[in-house]
Amino acid sequence: MTSRSGDVVYNGNDTRVAPDIIFGADDETFQPLMDDSELSPCYYLRDWTVADPTRLLKLILLIRGLYLQYQRKKVEEVSDERVRFEMSTMAAIQGLEMCVTTISEGMEEVNFAFPLVLEMENPHSATNSQSSSITCSDISLQVKFPVRGGQSGGGAPQLKLVAPEGMRDVFDVDDVKLPVWPEHMCLVEYKPTLELTLQQQVREARASVRLRRNFVEALFPFFGHPLEVDTLYYRKASILTSFGVFTFLVHFVLPIQFPKIQPSFTFQSSQHFDARGKPLVSRLYQDYPWSPRWEASEMAQRIFDFVAEECLAFKRSCGDILSQR
Repeated sequence: MTSRSGDVVYNGNDTRVAPDIIFGADDETFQPLMDDSELSPCYYLRDWTVADPTRLLKLILLIRGLYLQYQRKKVEEVSDERVRFEMSTMAAIQGLEMCVTTISEGMEEVNFAFPLVLEMENPHSATNSQSSSITCSDISLQVKFPVRGGQSGGGAPQLKLVAPEGMRDVFDVDDVKLPVWPEHMCLVEYKPTLELTLQQQVREARASVRLRRNFVEALFPFFGHPLEVDTLYYRKASILTSFGVFTFLVHFVLPIQFPKIQPSFTFQSSQHFDARGKPLVSRLYQDYPWSPRWEASEMAQRIFDFVAEECLAFKRSCGDILSQR
């Protein structure tokens, strides 16, 4: 939801003892253990057993649910009219979470977070009877309304997209230019516009995976078969090649925005090593002829021609470095 979190602390001398769960100073009024019913965390802590591997997960999920309720009540107590209006319009949003964060004396932030629902093409629909589209909700939107003295003031709130770390190899939310927040627009009205923008960009990012694969495969007839390839997202490839008697590795890195942004690559000599026994490596190459409109075969041909000339300069520089030792 936000950066708010609690710590689970085990007894280092005896892990059979039930853990402590500690929240920060802003959450001193959050007292989930005051209730000793079977629906409270006390039920799990009182009969704690390490023999049940699901016990900790159940405890954390229960406390998390209680904490979300606690934070919702805190948000409902905020007197700012704009925050109250936003809350009244978001009741139907699935997965909505909220909290209040103290920034400084007299300054707070009301935070809302919810997953964005994107319609994507189903990659398996062509081979079975499944629907041609699927929904993706991996990307969430965090919205912050600064509140000073009980009033949020005018203007657009602070917006931030959040996605799992593993998604960055396909689509980096930090590269997304968020749609402009029109004056007098509420969050519920802004959400569909943002989802349409993201939907198109995620589709383009997924299509880029196929284009990167085509490009990597187009390199093989020129450079030879690779030593290593990222066969999931095709972001990296390393190929052992040779020109004359000089044998070296070419390490390719393909950006998410391929082919709009061209790949970069470095050379690594298999014949020249520094004093510590490490192979000599070239500079990063990004200054070669390129057009995103070329076919993959022409992209590979242009890079091959560039490498054929540049590798000779790299070989000479390796020799110069060794001669100076």
